[in-house]
Amino acid sequence: MLKFIGLDAFSSFEVMKTLTKLARSSQKTIIISIHQPRSEIFKLLAESDGQMVLLSRGDVVYSGAVRSVLPWIESTGVGACPSGVNPFDYLLDLSMVDFASEAIEKATAVRRDLLVQAWAGRKRNPKFATLTSWADNGGESSALQENVYSSFVTLAVDIIPTGSGPSLLSQIRVLTSRGWRNQVRDSIVLWGCVGECIVIGLAIGCIFYQLDDSLASIRSRTSLVYTVGAVQAYLMLMILVYRLSQEIVVYDRERMDRWYGPLPHLVSSVLFSAIPNIVYPILFSSIVYYMSGLRTDSLSHFGWWLIVNVAMQLVTFAFAVCCSSVVRGFSSASLFANAIFAFFGLSTGFFIVTSSIPVWLRWIKYLAYTNLCFSILASNELTDRVFDCPFVGPNGARDELLCAPYNGNNVLLNQLDLKTNYFPGPIVHLVYYFVGFLFLAWVALTVHIVNPTSMGSGPTLMDIFINQAVKMFSRKKQIVVRQTESASSSDASLDLEKAKLEETRLDFFSKGLDKRDPVTIRVEALSLSVAVSTSDWSFRGFLRALKKEVSEKQLLREVDVVFPAGELTAILGGSGAGKTSLLNALLHRTPANIKMKGAIYYNDTKNPSLRTTNAVTSYVRQDDNFLLSHLTVRETLQYAAELQMDASIAKADKFAKVEDIIDLLGLRECADVIIGSSAVKGCSGGQRRRVSIGIQLVTEPSCLFLDEPTSGLDALTAKAVVLTLKQIAASGRTVICTIHQPRADIWHVFDNVVLLVTGGHAAYSGRADRVVEYFEEAGHIAPAFTNVPDFILDTASVNLRSAQLEESTRKVVNALVDRFDDNKKEMLALQLPSHPLGELPKVNPQYAGFSKAFPILTRRSFVNTFRQKGLYFNRVFQPIIVAIIMAIFFAPLGNGPSDVTSRFGLLQQTTPIVFSGMLNNVAMYPFERDIAYREISDGGYSATSFFFSFLVNELPLEVFGSLGVTVFMLVITKLKTTVLTFFTFWVVMFGFINTGESVGLAFSTFATHAGFNITIMSAVVSVFSFMTGFMSLNLPQWLAYINHISLFKYGVVVLTQNEFKDKVFDCSPEQIAVGACPYQTGEDVLRLFKFDDKNWNLYMGLFVAVVIAYRLLAWLVLVAKVKSHRW
Repeated sequence: MLKFIGLDAFSSFEVMKTLTKLARSSQKTIIISIHQPRSEIFKLLAESDGQMVLLSRGDVVYSGAVRSVLPWIESTGVGACPSGVNPFDYLLDLSMVDFASEAIEKATAVRRDLLVQAWAGRKRNPKFATLTSWADNGGESSALQENVYSSFVTLAVDIIPTGSGPSLLSQIRVLTSRGWRNQVRDSIVLWGCVGECIVIGLAIGCIFYQLDDSLASIRSRTSLVYTVGAVQAYLMLMILVYRLSQEIVVYDRERMDRWYGPLPHLVSSVLFSAIPNIVYPILFSSIVYYMSGLRTDSLSHFGWWLIVNVAMQLVTFAFAVCCSSVVRGFSSASLFANAIFAFFGLSTGFFIVTSSIPVWLRWIKYLAYTNLCFSILASNELTDRVFDCPFVGPNGARDELLCAPYNGNNVLLNQLDLKTNYFPGPIVHLVYYFVGFLFLAWVALTVHIVNPTSMGSGPTLMDIFINQAVKMFSRKKQIVVRQTESASSSDASLDLEKAKLEETRLDFFSKGLDKRDPVTIRVEALSLSVAVSTSDWSFRGFLRALKKEVSEKQLLREVDVVFPAGELTAILGGSGAGKTSLLNALLHRTPANIKMKGAIYYNDTKNPSLRTTNAVTSYVRQDDNFLLSHLTVRETLQYAAELQMDASIAKADKFAKVEDIIDLLGLRECADVIIGSSAVKGCSGGQRRRVSIGIQLVTEPSCLFLDEPTSGLDALTAKAVVLTLKQIAASGRTVICTIHQPRADIWHVFDNVVLLVTGGHAAYSGRADRVVEYFEEAGHIAPAFTNVPDFILDTASVNLRSAQLEESTRKVVNALVDRFDDNKKEMLALQLPSHPLGELPKVNPQYAGFSKAFPILTRRSFVNTFRQKGLYFNRVFQPIIVAIIMAIFFAPLGNGPSDVTSRFGLLQQTTPIVFSGMLNNVAMYPFERDIAYREISDGGYSATSFFFSFLVNELPLEVFGSLGVTVFMLVITKLKTTVLTFFTFWVVMFGFINTGESVGLAFSTFATHAGFNITIMSAVVSVFSFMTGFMSLNLPQWLAYINHISLFKYGVVVLTQNEFKDKVFDCSPEQIAVGACPYQTGEDVLRLFKFDDKNWNLYMGLFVAVVIAYRLLAWLVLVAKVKSHRW
């Protein structure tokens, strides 16, 4: 199915000719949806036996041959299509309801219902029986049609043989090639992952640098092995889940189109990701191995180290594929992956001794590939390893009793509860995990096929569960849809034209639009260019040879035009002619990489600043992807009115104006429908377009700019929009819009037209009613009954269908450009007023200060977020689910020797809570950020207002999330629980989650590539989590200095002192004798980690200060970004 939006009239007609030819030659069924087709397309479809379906509000008005539609419509009694009128425009006008007034709405609704009922009852009504049969058969007799139909069915069966289409191997080959190119060309993520492996490898190598044979270093070796076997796997898992969550959108769409199935998708994903998945662990593990000083008594140990790390990366990739297949969307998929991986990580026996894990959970270690990797790597490092012991017996030999903790086998058996010599045989078991996860992914993709309307982002089984889980906490607002009266034959006689004369859409503006000081915009010799680099890609293995050639592309070339005040000017031109670039230049919003020459005058003010232009302009952009998807149409416009209209205007008056705009733009039917998006059912594309226009109509600027305001709109609404713009211009405003396919009956509404052609040249700028005469003088005669803008675009476009056509049409275009260059001085002088224009008056922009914008933005964001039940659930319960898993493994903690390890293992496991805040931010902030960028660039409010509104909406979720973490990780696990320790734990967990959000804010503001941000953020947070004191007991001094900016340094000390101060463990003399109870009191533990001399009050204060500092840093990054960029 194809949809034409954004194409100019010439291009759309050329595409239609190509599709018609394709349908004839290949016997393919081609279906398109189209809003404003030109008249030549009707003729083309009629002559090629095309079919059409005419829909109105979900009902069928006509379905049959194109050449039969006009006789059918005439037979219903609504009238014949007038000569010289585009038949498609006529049909669309008949089938739509116009909400300009109650009288017009009633008349058009009656007419529309009459047509619907006539088609529905065509078989029963003798009046229509003969004509209906003829229309259904495309003008052929019933007998002939039956023979044709029978022949067609036979032909269809014959031309679709069993097993048609590319083979499985061909599908895998093509998908692998495509995936490889896409993966490598996404250089930000590719090299970001390489950088992550190098940076994390260097960081871990520095933290565990050249470990010696002391007890602290032996403990650090097990920490290092765990870090490599679990932490690095987690970092790569989050990166892969994000990437695969994006890629599966393409798979879902192509799967619904039956291009290929789950098997070729999975096999190709493994193949094109194989090389990076091998290179990443080799880089990381090689750096770590030699920097940390792991065993070098045999090269085979390093070999097994590399093999296990590569296998672990491949299994992590398969696990990420499984998670993104079971759950769609990064927010839900990351939550799912986090929960499962927490089970895997805790089953390794590092943070909690295996014998202390509840019996009913011990089986999980057999499903956890991280447990297998940890066991193999620990065994590889410690088996038969004897460390230097400082204790000597009476005979001068090692004291075996005191030196027991220095024996690697004892460490494996007694402290880690692992086997010795657990390599290399078990490495083969990792292959089972790899195949198993891919098999689960195949089952998930086979069983659940995403609805095509969701564009690959629809609900999955897990999403449905989440929605049901939170359904009780939300109430769905009843959608009010305005109903029309049923049709009757007597009502059809209402004089529609009389009603339109009595009351029109323009009444609102004629009554309420204030006059503005006129602003004439003049452009002199404007040129825009951008540096373009062409790349030649070649690969040998993983290496990339990149050759760049930088050239300059001209977007606009010596453009001279005038936009008079009080008039409506249309900018015409083919796709890529520079229409949007010209608008951005006029608004002072060209990107920093675009070079600009020439001058732009607002009256006599040359090249005004962005603040000055914002004071007198409003801008309706071409895309509608920056509307909050879960607000209704009415709410969207009301929030815009509250933000943009003067504070002195009463709220009721603001909302009354919103209701007028709703009627003006024909949005009454969908006023209480949510905006929606590609993944959420809501308004149609045309309705969202009208909402975007309505937002800018709330204010009354001196200049209104619109980029493709009629793109995606039906003919009636497009006409209404242009008439509205005309009336706005009549109030003294300068209205400028780009337009692709204006219909004939709105062309006369435009006062002026600017024609841009290929290469960014101007070919005409002047009165719209003189353009035909101008082209006739140049030797181009417009055919009778041809839409004028279609004729202009056809004449001034380069046809690329063949070399000969390109050469001939390019000559015509160049001649038009030369002719305008010769005459533009006189033509532009006619558009300028005779009196001096003067400087722009000093007008303050409609800027909402903090006190006004903050509560409105806060309320708007809350409503939009709360209605996204799954997202809201994830934001609250992501950290809580992790805490529940911790409680399942650790609760209840005892007081024996093994519980010492479990205690500081549990405290170390508080640090990953930061990732919950970070992932929550990545799932939500980027979209709200992009909307804020647009509105801040328009001068609506400040970055500070947006920042603190986001903070206020975020804080309650963090409070509840951290409270849940505290209950499960402190109370239920039986850590020391007093009033002080409870509230301290709560504050620390809140700080962890809040800092995760702060890190996400800072990185997501600094760079917009989410995959890159996740990679870098994960690396930074992980490095600081290694330096808490639990993982490495011998931190180099220079890293200790860096550690002062880490909140982990302060939070972990506070929690550890709370837990271990004045603590005494139950150790028997036998356990002390064999070294099974090395820590008999809490003070022993504090001395081990060097926390015994830390001031609790100081560290608590520093923790709060660091949390606040990170949020202030995120605010400064946002303010700096807004000041240095334009959108």
